[in-house]
Amino acid sequence: MRSVLIHIALIGWLIPAAVVAQQRDSTQTQVQEDLEQALEDFDIEEGERGSEQLIQLLQELMANPININRADVNELREVPGINLKTARAIIHYRTEEKPFETLGELTEVSGIGRVTFEKVQPYVTIGSGLELSKALYSDPRYWTNDGKLQVFSRYQQDLQKGQGYIEPPEEGGYRGSPMKYYQRFGYQSDHLSMNFTQEKDAGEQLSNPARFDHQSWHLALEDNGLLQMIAVGDYSLSFGQGLVLWNGGVFGKGSDVIGAANRKGRGIKPYTSAQETNYYRGAAATVGRRFQITGFYSARNRSSSIISPDTVRYPGSDGYHRTNKEHGQRGNLGQMLYGGRLQFEFPFGIVGATGYRTRFDRYIKASDQAYARYDFEGETTSTVGFDYTLLVGPVLIFGEVARSRNGGLGGVTGIESSLGSDTEMAVAYRNYQKTFQSVLGNGFGEVSGNPKNEEGIYLGLQHTIGDKVTLHAYMDQFRFPAPRFGTHQPTKGYDWLGKAEVEVSPELEFYVQLRSETKEDEYEATDALGRQQRLLDNTRRSNLRANLSYWVNDRVRLRTRGEWVQSRAAGEQVENGYLLYQDLRLLLKDNLKIDTRISVFDTHSYAARVYQYENDLLYVFASQMLYDRGQRMYLLLNYEPFDFLEGWAKIGITKYEDKQVIGSGLNQIKGDFRSEIGIQLRFKF
Repeated sequence: MRSVLIHIALIGWLIPAAVVAQQRDSTQTQVQEDLEQALEDFDIEEGERGSEQLIQLLQELMANPININRADVNELREVPGINLKTARAIIHYRTEEKPFETLGELTEVSGIGRVTFEKVQPYVTIGSGLELSKALYSDPRYWTNDGKLQVFSRYQQDLQKGQGYIEPPEEGGYRGSPMKYYQRFGYQSDHLSMNFTQEKDAGEQLSNPARFDHQSWHLALEDNGLLQMIAVGDYSLSFGQGLVLWNGGVFGKGSDVIGAANRKGRGIKPYTSAQETNYYRGAAATVGRRFQITGFYSARNRSSSIISPDTVRYPGSDGYHRTNKEHGQRGNLGQMLYGGRLQFEFPFGIVGATGYRTRFDRYIKASDQAYARYDFEGETTSTVGFDYTLLVGPVLIFGEVARSRNGGLGGVTGIESSLGSDTEMAVAYRNYQKTFQSVLGNGFGEVSGNPKNEEGIYLGLQHTIGDKVTLHAYMDQFRFPAPRFGTHQPTKGYDWLGKAEVEVSPELEFYVQLRSETKEDEYEATDALGRQQRLLDNTRRSNLRANLSYWVNDRVRLRTRGEWVQSRAAGEQVENGYLLYQDLRLLLKDNLKIDTRISVFDTHSYAARVYQYENDLLYVFASQMLYDRGQRMYLLLNYEPFDFLEGWAKIGITKYEDKQVIGSGLNQIKGDFRSEIGIQLRFKF
C-alpha cells in the first residue's frame, strides 16, 4: 500500500501546470525501425552498459536534428552514416554550389548514395525559423530558440515476485519493492540544456519522492561562439576511437559493416541517462573552432566490493543497491578525474591528443583469477592517446594510439574507401597489449568494454545492386595474447556475417542474414587415469535469420521473422535453437500506435538461446533472451491525446512449457510464466 501511495504522489508531482503544443516528428517511425535493426546487434551478453545512452542519443538526435546548412564538421560527424569525408563534401556543396533547400539534395553530394541517405535522413534538417546571431547573448530569444521542456514519469514492474522479495532483508532479500521508477525534468534549446533525472531500480528502497537511489543533473551551454560546450554537473566524454575515454553506448560488429570499426568521438555531452555509473560529475568545457581545447574535472563516489577497510575491487557498473550488502557498498569509493584534450582541424583531416589522470581514495585490488593478471591495481592511473582522421584522396584513414601509466600500449587504425560507385570497403587493425590498462576507454574489438589483451583484423564490404538490393559482409579474426575470462591460456577465434537486403517495393522488404562466430575455449575432462584435465576446444555459435516486412497500407505493417541458432560449447555436442515471431504495427490514428508480437521459441538449453529486440517505452532498452521452450507475447500502446501529452503502456508475458521454476537466486520465480508491465508519460512544453 505504501508503494502505491508513493507512486500516486510521484505522478501527481509530475503533472505540469501549463503545456505548449509540439509537433509529432514525421520521421519517428523510420528512426524506430533503425533502432530496432541496430540494437539487435547490441551485445547484451557483455552487459547493457551504455545501451540506454545509445537509444537516447539517437532519439534525441531525431528530436533535435542537425542543420546541414549551418553545422560544422564536428556536428555533422555526430550523425550516423556521416564520416569526415562526407561531412566535408556537405560543407563544400552548400558553400560552392548553394544552400540545401530540401533534404533530397543530399543525394547530389559526392559520396552520398541511396543507402547513406536513408541512414542519415531522420537525423538532419535544412533549418527553418529564427536564426539569431551568436552576438545576441542578452536576447532571451537566443537562449529559448527551438526550446523544449519535457517531463517524464515511468513505472515498470515484474508481476511475479522473485525470491528476493520473499526473503527478509536481514536474510539477504531485497530492501525495497519490485516497482521501478524513473522521472526526468529536462529543458533543451539550440544553446542551453538543463536536466534533472531520478531513478529507483526494482528491489531498491524509496522512502519518499525526494530520495531516489540515483539522481543526476546538469546545466550546459552549447555552440556559443568560441565556447563550443560547457557542462556543469553530470556529463560524458567520448574522444577519438575510444581507447582513452569513452562514455555511452556504441554499435559493435553487425550489419553496419562499414562504420562499425570507426568511432567518431562526440566530445563532451550533457548527461541525461538513468544508467548509474557511466558518467562524470563536475565540470567540462571545450573552446575554439578549428583548434579546440577541452578540459574536464570530476569527483564522485562509486560502489565497490570491500576486501578490507582500505582495499576494494574495481567499481562495478550495474548500479544496484537492493540488498543490505549492496546498500552498504553504495558510494564507498571516491574517484577523482582530471584531464584534457587538444584537437586540430586541418585541410586534410583532424588530429587530437587526449589524456587524463584518475585517483581513488582506496587501494584497488584485482581478482586473483588468471584472466585478471594484468588488470589495474593501485590508487592512481592515467592514460594518454593520439588520434587521427585523415583524408588522402578517396580514402579515409582513422586511428588512435594510447599508452597507460604502466607502459602498456594500445592501438587501432583503419581505412574506409569506395571501390567504384556501388561498393564500399572498411579495413581495421587493432592491437591492445595484455598490459594495456585503459580503465575508462571502450575501443572497437571482439570483447566490449575496456580495450585490452586483444589483437585482430577486420574487413567489411557493402555493395548495392541497383536501387533494390544491398549486400553486407564482414570478417573479423582475433586473438587474445593472455587468458581472458573463463580461460587460463591464450586463445584465438574469428567471426563473420553476410546479409542481403532486398526492397521489392516501397511496401515490401526482406533480408536474409547468416552470422557465425568460432573461438577457442577451455573445458574440463577426465583422462584414462581419472585425472581432471583442462583442454582447449573450439566453441561455435551460428545463426540464420530471415526477416520480412510488409506495409499492408499506410496504417498496418506486418513483420515475420524466423531464426535458427546452432551452438556448440567446448567439449559438448551441437545444440539447436529456433525462434519464430509475427509482428504487427497498427497506426490507428496519427496520434495512436500499437505494436504487438507473438513469439515461439524452442532451444535445447541456454547454450542455444535466442534473442529478440522489442519495442518498448521511450529510451528503454528491451532485448529478450529466450531459451528452453515456450511462447512470448507483448503489446505496446503509444498514444498522444494532446500536443502536450504523450503516453506509453506495455505488457509482456513469457510462458514456458517445460519448467516450473524460472531464473535463479534472488530472481527466481516459481511457476511456468513471467510477465511485466510498464507505463510512461511525457509532458511537452
